[in-house]
Amino acid sequence: MQPILADRCFHCHGPDAKNQQSEFRMDGQENLFADLGGYAAIVPGNLKESELHARIHSVNNHDVMPPPDSNRELSAEEKRILDLWIEQGAAYQQHWAFKLPQRASIPADAIRQAGWSDDTKEVWLRNPIDAFVGRRLRKEKLVPSSPAEPEVQLRRAALTLTGMLPPETLQERFLANPTEEAYHRAVDELLASTNYAERQTLRWLDAARYADTDGYQIDTERTNWPWRDWVIQVMHANMPFDQFTIEQLAGDMLPEATDSQRLATAFNRNHRQNAEAGALAEEFGVENVIDRVETTSTVWLGLTMGCCRCHDHKYDPISQREFYQFYGYFNNIGESGIGRGVNANPVLKTTSPLAKVDATVIAAREKAKKQLQEAEAGLPIRRAAWLSAYRPPNDEVAATWTLAEIESVNLSGDGRLTVNRDQTVQYSPGEKGTSISQEFVLNAASDSITAIKLTALVDPSFAGPRRLAPSVNGNFVLTDLSLMYDGRPVPLDSASATFEQSGFPVANIIDQDLNSGWAVFGSGVKAEPVSAIVGLAYPATIENGTPLVLHLRYGSQYANHVIGKLRIELSDDPEAGRQSLQNKHAVALSALTKPADQRTSPENEAIAAYYQTLDQPLRRAEEAFAKADAVYRDQAGKEVRVMVMREKQGDPTPIYLLDRGQYDEPVKDDPLTRGLPEQLFSSDDSHQPANRLELAQWIVTRRNPLTARVIVNRLWQDHFGQGLVKTVDDFGLQGDMPSHPELLDWLAIEFIDSGWDLQAMHRLIVTSATYRQSSVHTATLNERDPENRLLARGPRFRADGFTIRDIALQASGLLNETIGGSSVKPYQPKGLWETVAGSAGTRYEEGMGDELYRKSMYTYWKRAVNPPRQTIFDAGGREVCSVRTSRTNTPLQALVLMNDKTFIECARNLAQRVMKSNATTDHARIGEMFRLSTARAVDEETQTILMENLSFFRQHFSQLPTEVASLLEVGASPRDSSVDPTELAAMTAVAHLIMNLDAFVTIE
Repeated sequence: MQPILADRCFHCHGPDAKNQQSEFRMDGQENLFADLGGYAAIVPGNLKESELHARIHSVNNHDVMPPPDSNRELSAEEKRILDLWIEQGAAYQQHWAFKLPQRASIPADAIRQAGWSDDTKEVWLRNPIDAFVGRRLRKEKLVPSSPAEPEVQLRRAALTLTGMLPPETLQERFLANPTEEAYHRAVDELLASTNYAERQTLRWLDAARYADTDGYQIDTERTNWPWRDWVIQVMHANMPFDQFTIEQLAGDMLPEATDSQRLATAFNRNHRQNAEAGALAEEFGVENVIDRVETTSTVWLGLTMGCCRCHDHKYDPISQREFYQFYGYFNNIGESGIGRGVNANPVLKTTSPLAKVDATVIAAREKAKKQLQEAEAGLPIRRAAWLSAYRPPNDEVAATWTLAEIESVNLSGDGRLTVNRDQTVQYSPGEKGTSISQEFVLNAASDSITAIKLTALVDPSFAGPRRLAPSVNGNFVLTDLSLMYDGRPVPLDSASATFEQSGFPVANIIDQDLNSGWAVFGSGVKAEPVSAIVGLAYPATIENGTPLVLHLRYGSQYANHVIGKLRIELSDDPEAGRQSLQNKHAVALSALTKPADQRTSPENEAIAAYYQTLDQPLRRAEEAFAKADAVYRDQAGKEVRVMVMREKQGDPTPIYLLDRGQYDEPVKDDPLTRGLPEQLFSSDDSHQPANRLELAQWIVTRRNPLTARVIVNRLWQDHFGQGLVKTVDDFGLQGDMPSHPELLDWLAIEFIDSGWDLQAMHRLIVTSATYRQSSVHTATLNERDPENRLLARGPRFRADGFTIRDIALQASGLLNETIGGSSVKPYQPKGLWETVAGSAGTRYEEGMGDELYRKSMYTYWKRAVNPPRQTIFDAGGREVCSVRTSRTNTPLQALVLMNDKTFIECARNLAQRVMKSNATTDHARIGEMFRLSTARAVDEETQTILMENLSFFRQHFSQLPTEVASLLEVGASPRDSSVDPTELAAMTAVAHLIMNLDAFVTIE
């Protein structure tokens, strides 16, 4: 009944008070039975006296319900159901999803009493899932399908658990003895693999709307990928789902939270981030919080709470007020709402949690860190003694500088670097002039270095007004400077310049942020040299014959914004390093000239910061930690900035209902408190979570009727192509009813009782007889149950684009199985990024070497231009949270499989792999290519067709040698010259045909 009322009646007579067309409501039994002035909508058991019956059957356009202008109409069957409901007393129950799940008894007797064969009953009595499914099949007078062949069962389990074909060694072991115990061992092996962890992470990326860019028009790069690696790590460790939930929603609020727990909270900072000029911080701060509300409610609660932003929910019992009470859990992190993601505080500087670091290195770093903390603890006493003895310095003596001797230079990017006789360096531009990196190997004249100075010199050949670079205006943008000695980074402390462009301070060159930089343009500038001085954190000791290596990076999107003529100088003078500190600590130096009792609090803070640059115990501890940290970073990798949650200290941010959902229309005369929708509580006296941590903890308690159901339903979708509730993202009144309600509830309770064990639930599903049935269609099933909702056959659905590309790489032998790390850029049609780029100079820089063959989950995800291959195969756009799997079959998908460079290259490598194997006959080679591509033996009919195609392609390519070369040149991987090219081309064409077969792209 509820779906009929929700879809046909609630739009005008439902929970949304602002949208009701009259005072009459139908979302409660009390309203339906109420006296409406001598009549009632429903008189239980009496059709004749029930106004609802009269209205739905009326032929008068003024009386009939729903009215003609509502664009809603009741079918004859729906009217019959409504009448039957009235006759039976019009019982009105709470929506099933809002009631706590109950563990039903396993209906094993339904299987024992079935008229099935003894073997079938024995198989269907092993797993509780099958008892529930079997009982429904008996009710529908259907029988289960026979078990699928062992190789089909193993392939199916591998693809739905890991997104990959089963490893060859596992196939061999299992098929040699395909017993029940062997299947269970195979499933355990798949669950223990990193492929499983990566596949489950991929599913979570869609839910978390993970991307490598900020979105909106500018769509700049962000570096949240360490969070992706965190998910891989915890999926591999099988972290309990309740802990997984709490750490992602509120890891920062846990007692003594670790960096790992803080990193986990990036889940709710994966939203889009607007850095456009003119964007309003208040507006997009609201948008970010609303995104968190919508994502959290979809992922864990299966509710469409976003519908309540502007008004009460039209169908579900959730009010606009309750929406903003829920909103209050996520609006207290002190974010600005705008700006690039890498700078959108709160952020955490971290690296991949998957990085493997030696225990001794970790211990050495921890020891140095403890010594640094001890040095910091003693700062106040040492600072007080220094202040009592402080005397302002006399006039400063100018620091001395020595021209660096340049041993060699190296350029990455187009153009040319030349060292002139006077040891200046000249940059001559190439065609693009973007993404330029320069390396200078320097010989120091001294045995110590305290600072380095760069001077951009004027060259008349450059454009005005600056004439410092070969750009259109003579300006440059230096985005990063780093110094290496003996293979390790030299810590840099400060930077100052003779000129800085507004918004492009020189400090940007040492902030390790490639999206910022130092530039020198501005109003009234002229052609004159500019210098930057970078002070080292501590003097670097230089040994004879060991050079310094200076790296400069120019990452501007604008062409040729590179210093055209550069002079590099070094100094061992302590004053040289301090010279760059003068601007940084000007407030402190000025305050030190005042009596102590006349200094303000900000001035005292500035003095404390300045003293830290002078304190020798601290500097020694910092130097020791920097060295230990450098060794650690060699193994752990470079730190990047990840957007995370961090609860603001002090009074929480006020919560107001936003009128019509508008950011600038808060209803301030009615402040709200944090809270959950009333319908989610099992009793009136339930304690409302006070903060985000308590919310996260409530979400994974038994008192929550939704989360366990929602998650096991999505697990079911992973393995069967659709959930027990088809609308996996909507468990509300507009969502579908479960096909097997008692099974869904039993699984939900089992999930909780297992300790929220994800692997246990996957194992339970894929070892069920229901899952392991043959997926062969029959005329009877196609007519009775075309969508397989009754589960009388095994799952059969097209694999997603990630899996299809990955198994092609796997079959070809090209797959790069590196786990984790930053995203990569495989092949992509040229010009896509440029077409929609928000700024000039945006280019897709295709990866190199093994990067091209990483798993698809690591493909760089630009929100403005999603990876086209995945888009064509129905991937979500990751603008917002997505948990529902979409599948279409389109001509574009066929064109991708036939023409995409990846699949042609994979076909060539598969053919080459088989031609160099022990398979020496055509028959054996085709069989081996089919097996490597599908993890199944080729049947006789398919083998015959493929053999005929091989003969055709041999003749074709023998007559057209130019096409041979054209085909074999596709892709960056090298071709084995020892293999006959014509034969390889023919075999490649057959391999390519196999990769276009239904058997290749379908999970069945």
